[in-house]
Amino acid sequence: METVASRIYSSIKEQIIDGRYAPGARITEQNIAAEFKSSRTPVREAMRQLVADGFALFKPNSGTVVRHWTPEQMRQIFDLRALIESEIASHAAQRVRRSDVDALAKLQDEIEAHGVDLGPDNTARIGRLNREFHNRVARASQNERLVSMLVAAIEVPIVQQTFRRYSAAQLARSFGHHRELIEAFRANDDAWAKCVMGSHIHSAKQTLIGAKSHASH
Repeated sequence: METVASRIYSSIKEQIIDGRYAPGARITEQNIAAEFKSSRTPVREAMRQLVADGFALFKPNSGTVVRHWTPEQMRQIFDLRALIESEIASHAAQRVRRSDVDALAKLQDEIEAHGVDLGPDNTARIGRLNREFHNRVARASQNERLVSMLVAAIEVPIVQQTFRRYSAAQLARSFGHHRELIEAFRANDDAWAKCVMGSHIHSAKQTLIGAKSHASH
C-alpha cells in the first residue's frame, strides 16, 4: 500500500524529472508539507529517499537542493547506459514476441502524436512515454540481471530531462532511432538492434552535454 511518504516522493521526483524543480533549487519541508497537507515526518522521509536515490543533495547551510550534474558525470552515466542498454536491445531482439513489437509500434505512434512540438507539456509527455518504451524493451530482453544494472544506471533526472533540450531535428532523429529499433526487433536481428540502441543513447548524450556546455558559456 502506498504511504504518504512514498506518494510525496513520487510526486517530487516527477517534478524534478519534468524540470519543475531546476538543478540547485531548494526543496523545503515547510512548502512540501503545505502542498501535500501533510505533517513534516513523511516529508522528511520522502526527502531522505530523494537524496538516497541521487535526485537531491543535503547541504548543511542550504538544506535539501535538487542535484546538479557536471558534464563529465553525465558523460559517464550515458556511456554506462549505452553499454548496458545496447546489450539489452540485443537480447530483446532474440526474444521479443510479435505482440511486444506491435505494442512498441503503437507506443511510438503515441510518442509522435504531436510531432516535434517542443513545448514543455509535450516534451514532458514524450519523456514519460519514452521511459515506458525503454522499459518495454528491457522487459522483452528477459534478462533480469542486465535490467537491474540499467535501473541503477539511469534512475537519475538528467537522463529523463533530455527531451527538454532537443531541437526539432534532434527529436525527429530520436523518433527515427525508435522506428529503426522496432524494425530490428521485427527482423529478430540482435546485431542491428544493438547498434541502433547504442547510436540512440550516444546521440542523446551529445544533445544533453552540448546543451549544458552552451548554457555554461
